[in-house]
Amino acid sequence: MEGKNCFRTRWTQEPIFSGGALASLALPVPSPATSSTLFRSGAVEECLVMACGDTVNVVRTASGEVLCRYTLPVEDVILHIDAVTVHESAGDDNEDAAAAEDGFAQVKNNAGAANRSTTTSESSRKKVRAGKTAKLEEEDARHVMQAEKRGAVASARAPSRGASTSHDERELAAPPGSYVAVGTRSLQVYVLRVDSRVELPILPSLSLSAEHGAVAEAASEEGSAAEAEGAKGDVVCAETATEVLVQYSIKLERNWTAAQHAISVVHFSQSGVYLISGATDGTVKVWNVFHHHLTHNLVCAHNSLVQSVCLDPSEAYLAVGSFEGHVTVFDFVAKRMIAEGRPHVQAVESMTFNDALTHVYSIARDRRLALNKMMCSEGHKSTGLKEVRAIVVKEHVSSATFESAEMLHVGAMDGVVTTYRVSESEAIQVVRRLPKAPAADAEDSAEEAFVRSLLVAGKPKGTGMRWLHGFVVHDTLPASDTSSLYVGDAGFNIQFLAPATAERSQYEVIRTIVGFLDQLLDVKLFPEASPLHRAVVTNSKDVRLYASDGCVSSKTLRGHSDVVLCCAVSSNGAWIATGAKDKEVRVWSSEGCETILRGVGGHAAEVTSLSFNGRQTDTYMLLFSVSSDENLRMWDVGVPLADRALAERPRSRVMEIKHRSGVNAAHTGPIYTVAVAPNDQYVATGGKDKSVNVWNITGKKIYREASLKGHRRGISSLAFSPVDRVLASASNDGSVRLWSLVSLTCLKAMQVDRTSVLQLSFFNNGTQIVTGNAEGVLRVWAIASSESVWSAEAHTEKIWALAVEERAALGETIFYSGAADGVLIATEDYTAEEVTRVKEDRHNMIQQEQALANALRKGEFSEAFMLALRLSHPRHLRQVLVRWCAKDARQCENALRGELLPALDAEQMTRLLQYTREWITNSRHCMVATLVLYTLISSRHFEAVAQVPSMSSLIEPLLAHTRKHSQRQHDLLRRTYYIDYVIRGLVPNVLTSLPPFVHHDDSQKEKPPLAKRVRTE
Repeated sequence: MEGKNCFRTRWTQEPIFSGGALASLALPVPSPATSSTLFRSGAVEECLVMACGDTVNVVRTASGEVLCRYTLPVEDVILHIDAVTVHESAGDDNEDAAAAEDGFAQVKNNAGAANRSTTTSESSRKKVRAGKTAKLEEEDARHVMQAEKRGAVASARAPSRGASTSHDERELAAPPGSYVAVGTRSLQVYVLRVDSRVELPILPSLSLSAEHGAVAEAASEEGSAAEAEGAKGDVVCAETATEVLVQYSIKLERNWTAAQHAISVVHFSQSGVYLISGATDGTVKVWNVFHHHLTHNLVCAHNSLVQSVCLDPSEAYLAVGSFEGHVTVFDFVAKRMIAEGRPHVQAVESMTFNDALTHVYSIARDRRLALNKMMCSEGHKSTGLKEVRAIVVKEHVSSATFESAEMLHVGAMDGVVTTYRVSESEAIQVVRRLPKAPAADAEDSAEEAFVRSLLVAGKPKGTGMRWLHGFVVHDTLPASDTSSLYVGDAGFNIQFLAPATAERSQYEVIRTIVGFLDQLLDVKLFPEASPLHRAVVTNSKDVRLYASDGCVSSKTLRGHSDVVLCCAVSSNGAWIATGAKDKEVRVWSSEGCETILRGVGGHAAEVTSLSFNGRQTDTYMLLFSVSSDENLRMWDVGVPLADRALAERPRSRVMEIKHRSGVNAAHTGPIYTVAVAPNDQYVATGGKDKSVNVWNITGKKIYREASLKGHRRGISSLAFSPVDRVLASASNDGSVRLWSLVSLTCLKAMQVDRTSVLQLSFFNNGTQIVTGNAEGVLRVWAIASSESVWSAEAHTEKIWALAVEERAALGETIFYSGAADGVLIATEDYTAEEVTRVKEDRHNMIQQEQALANALRKGEFSEAFMLALRLSHPRHLRQVLVRWCAKDARQCENALRGELLPALDAEQMTRLLQYTREWITNSRHCMVATLVLYTLISSRHFEAVAQVPSMSSLIEPLLAHTRKHSQRQHDLLRRTYYIDYVIRGLVPNVLTSLPPFVHHDDSQKEKPPLAKRVRTE
């Protein structure tokens, strides 16, 4: 219908990742019956934590949905981020303690095995090299003994949740929850807490008396079902049959100044108790986060920037890697440096300790994997690191992470990700590799493929020996060579890599979370039958294809050597055409994401706009392109695509084609836009010369039809009406003009201001137009009235991309707008839903008003009170109370105090107090307000009343007006005394026979007036 004006934002794709480190959290999925975490039942899901400028985002890994975000209170830049999940103590405390003891016993056994192997090797050396000193033997033996001691100390220091756990250790343990730490450029460390909360669905009430009972019964049933599911150990997700809504929130726990220079590294311990911060001046500090005090102030032998840190799970050793290649090992218990060296010449990306805590492994950007032995002596100063083995990896390392002492993941500058199996004695083995991207060898392509961060999937910090798979907590670790990874690149994308099903020695990209879109230049939608949803062109050489709403991209088109400016999608969704600054036109297969056709020799400048013809068949498919070289080209892509489909063997090479027809100098300046009529009869072009040229298509050739003039500035967008022979043009002069293709004249001109209109599109059967301008404003026009019926400031920059999706089956209309601010917004039309809602509300209101009138007529004041309150009719509510008091004031007071007011929820009580606030301002209605206040205070405890939202803003005026009316009533009472005085004064004198001025005796003395008697008494 014409004149739609109800629109709302459906979803938004905003920048969420600007490079840097990635972290993960195991967020609990609460039960509908309680808001407590459910680690016992395994109801958790893994979420990514990432930073974008000064904002922390918590993102669901499967859908890319932003669950919650936190922006720093001051303008700052986040340099590093880390997260930890401290799980709640489960019922199997003894099993946890036994598992911890077994783990530390295994460490001790490994240390003993290392001792035996070291002793054997040393004895063999003595036989071969007799006469040598035994100094190395003594140092090795002493080091192994110290490793055993560290394991014992760590075992004693580890918090055990068994019966032997002391009260002090429990107090020192971190409180359960999910925490995020960030280090900023302004010397600050912020610790944030992520919480989840369940909102139960609002159940419709069948009657007023059964309303609260139904809610309580439903909550009880949901709680019983949740307990049953928890006993079975099944997953209780947010999307259950009860359709509960889980809300996530993130809030600041505390922040402090942690150093005198910028914070380059923050690192949580596995227990979550300690937070390690490293600064750019080389200082390392360890904080007890939840008791807020400094526990370690460690000074390295160098003053280079702290690049990475590693704390072993037993909290016995701390390794620090610098930007200049230094590796320093500290005794975490004794708080002193025990070993130091420089095994690298560039930044150390990752470090880890072996199981026996005798070696530290490190890898840096110099491509060296160093296996260093900690040569430290007890009771002496620190010594150097002895390099046992050094291996040069093939990749140019840009990021790396140790999953364990045996498994290393390396990210390269060209986008290659490799997993190695590391050994102290054997050669390293390549377990799996992500091959180089097809366009990685192109010019400047390495800038976006550069791997910035790596994160092992399914292993959030703090879950201990547990891992996550399918949102379920498992106590058994998976095989190390089947791990999945999250890879963050320089293009601000996060790829989820998993072992390929066909080739186990390779990774495959399962999905990509697009963290930053840059400038959006074009958006095109696929038909409903296609598995893909939209193609998005950003300020890059790649085109992202999305299969669903949100920021998760499923496919990528790579092949252009310069920035892609525009794209077009065929009517069946099988082919995608792109034009770029490299002067090429390419046709891609949407299924294989590979280039099929490559148009050469058509343009001498950047391709600015593309459009397929409307009536497409397998052999008749035309593609029109315009460029800044003032030329219009027509490409016959249907025939070569049909030949390729009929070929017995699909061709692997890209087919090069030339344009079928074209017009040179179609305009006297750059051409910005092209559009094709739905019947394939006309092609319209617009450019900088302020004119709209219409071309006729006959026999796959282009002929000039007319030139439409009227705009005062360049043409930015064109669109044909889907039902009429009308052409719409948008111009930089701020106007939208409608042209008749029959008379070739301007039918209408629509304009609000002089802001440049950059995009437009028809919708709603050609009766309305949506436009986007240079100030980020979306505006909807009604063609019949030539008026703007809706507008919104959707973006903060120029809207370069606009697409309209109309789903006839669902009756939905959605606008997809992209701007230079890097935000893609989906705006939906909900006018039909709003009309239905208004009709239903009006019908329900009429019924309830009739029920209210019937209740008043029958004298059912309790029912009338609740109906008037639910209808939000303060006048009717006041009349109900007045009539009720006039009939039986005692019954009214008792019913309000005992039944009605205690049954009100917070929203209804707030509404009633707001009405009372209005009544008490009027002296005629103050008695009704006083009655409500008296019964409310009598029926509820003051603490329950104080918890009502906005109570402070309601209490103050109520107190003020109550004092005012009380003072007025006291003044009125005092004035009534004058009435008694006047009445007594009007009584005539008593006749007597006594002469005047004769004193009467006391017995005959007259009594004073009534007013004086009252005052005297």
